[in-house]
Amino acid sequence: MMKRWGCFGLFLLIGFGICSVVSVVGGILLFRGLLDRGREVGDRANVFMIALRDEKLDDAYTMFTPDLQELQSRGNFKEDFTGNSFSDWKFNNFSVQDDVGYVAGTAVDEEGSHFVAFQLEYRNGAWAISGYNMGTFGWVGTVIAPVD
Repeated sequence: MMKRWGCFGLFLLIGFGICSVVSVVGGILLFRGLLDRGREVGDRANVFMIALRDEKLDDAYTMFTPDLQELQSRGNFKEDFTGNSFSDWKFNNFSVQDDVGYVAGTAVDEEGSHFVAFQLEYRNGAWAISGYNMGTFGWVGTVIAPVD
């Protein structure tokens, strides 16, 4: 009888160990996936800022969703950002919920430091900017900070 309880306890212990390992590995993979999505939206916002700094305004404009391109024409976008003096930026707020991402931080130009924020949508396998708030340069599209 004691031998049976010992075998049962051993099987229970092994089963608990396997469930624990599966839970930990699954949690790590889920967390890593969430970090990757946050990194993807941050990278996209960074590429946009590089294009602005380097005056590659056509490249920056193509990062917009079609809806945002309808709100702001290429000509108006170029007029707003030609001659910008962005020299540095840092993003410190990243959030992704389903297929909507949010990135916020600060950008520095010759006038000082300004709040910047981007809302992105995941469409056709890539992140596209669906709205931005660039401080003194204006706000176009929808940019809503996520609610925790």
